[in-house]
Amino acid sequence: MNLKEWLGRARDRIKEFFIMLPWVFVSYIIRILYDFRVEGEQNVPSDGAYILLVNEFGMICFLLSGWGSIMVLKDRYFQSPDNVLSYNQEELFALSYFRKSSEHGGMMRALSPHSAGRLALSLIEGYKVLQKGGLVIMNPEGDMPWDGRPLPIASGASWLGLHTAAPIIPMVSSASAYDIWPRWQTLPSLRGRVVLKYGEPFRLCDVAQEHITEQDLENANARIRAVFDELRYGPDGLEGWIGSPHRNGTPLEMPVELRIRPELVDSRLSLLKDNRPVWKRGIAQLLWRCPVCGTNDALVHRRPFLRPHRVVCQACETTWRVTRVIGKDFRLEIVEGPSDLVGLNMALSSWYDEIRRNFRPTPLVVAGVELAPNEEVYLQLNDVALSPHKPNALFDGWTDREPPNIQFAGKIQLADWPSIGKGQLILTNLRLLWRGPERELDFMWSSVTAIYIWMLNTLGIRYGTAQYRFSLGKEVGLKWLTYAGTIAKQTAEQNGHKLTMSAF
Repeated sequence: MNLKEWLGRARDRIKEFFIMLPWVFVSYIIRILYDFRVEGEQNVPSDGAYILLVNEFGMICFLLSGWGSIMVLKDRYFQSPDNVLSYNQEELFALSYFRKSSEHGGMMRALSPHSAGRLALSLIEGYKVLQKGGLVIMNPEGDMPWDGRPLPIASGASWLGLHTAAPIIPMVSSASAYDIWPRWQTLPSLRGRVVLKYGEPFRLCDVAQEHITEQDLENANARIRAVFDELRYGPDGLEGWIGSPHRNGTPLEMPVELRIRPELVDSRLSLLKDNRPVWKRGIAQLLWRCPVCGTNDALVHRRPFLRPHRVVCQACETTWRVTRVIGKDFRLEIVEGPSDLVGLNMALSSWYDEIRRNFRPTPLVVAGVELAPNEEVYLQLNDVALSPHKPNALFDGWTDREPPNIQFAGKIQLADWPSIGKGQLILTNLRLLWRGPERELDFMWSSVTAIYIWMLNTLGIRYGTAQYRFSLGKEVGLKWLTYAGTIAKQTAEQNGHKLTMSAF
């Protein structure tokens, strides 16, 4: 071996060391804190084509899926990086670690939420990798849920599995990973136990399919869902994880359906909005509306150091005691409030269901806005930054009131969302109206093809094929997603166009 070859190998070893170092550190920390262990490693092939499907339903799952993926692909990547393709959310590419990995060797591809065009191109890349005997890694749910329950399985993984007949390896964290660190919680709990499970390989078909129907995709998605849920919840299933409602310790035989009681709101109470940053509001990020009186932004999550957590409605003074059940959903019990509800104990996800079941947009009166006939305002917020995804003609002298609805030609800049300024955002039954200092823009629901929430409180839409984001400041993102999703879905059903959106 000459000096040049020796230096090249040494450089590769150093590169491998620094790529692996963060994940080795993560594994030591979670082993110490949560007795972390791995099951089913024997199910992972050492060579050949296969699809590794990961599942991320809590913040710690993000670390576990990263660790598990790296442990699986490290040898194959460093030997043949072009035969390993990993799909990751686009925003990760704002970090140089992911950007450089993407630029050198084809290890990672960015997925922008609900961006069907680029996703289709990336799936073709994944198809080619599998045809060459490579490895594809992806999260078929595509997002992290707020309430810990499974999200719908998207069709990308099924498309690859049916077109290639490649074996699928599920990699799922145990259900306890959610209550250790749910999406709405600032920091992880320091108690718990978590297991990362590699399931047995399975195929969606015995022979690669050339033609696939929507029914084929639906059946394949259901198969993936069933495998994920069995690994995550075990024999008790999702219902066992949620648990049944109780009243003063007695299980209730009938489902609970609350009646919204606006008469409980005391007009003498000063409804003070929680002015803390959104990420510090805990359960109030999920329960953005009181399940009892129906008041928006009324709940406050109080976390005394050595006493049980409380969730309090500042409008009707209903109070819940919060209990963490390791390996299950959180439980909320009413300890103060209407006499017929005191003692009612349900899973947090069940309380969230009550918000959604009773939700109806209520019109607001907003001055200084010119509305069309029969147009109603539902939400309004000042100082909202509007960020189009580059390239976009709004950066090049666009003057029309309706914004561009196509992604103009040009190289897509990963994680590049520059703001064009701040303005007032008004949500009506016909449009999203953004009123900036120099222009007003009407995003008509009839042209909205996707809606999602990025991080905590950034509302994203796909307008035609162009993508936009609205930074909502201290507003709870789920509230805006619920309003926008409800109205956009109604519009899509009336007009017959397809709409995709984050689960809410």
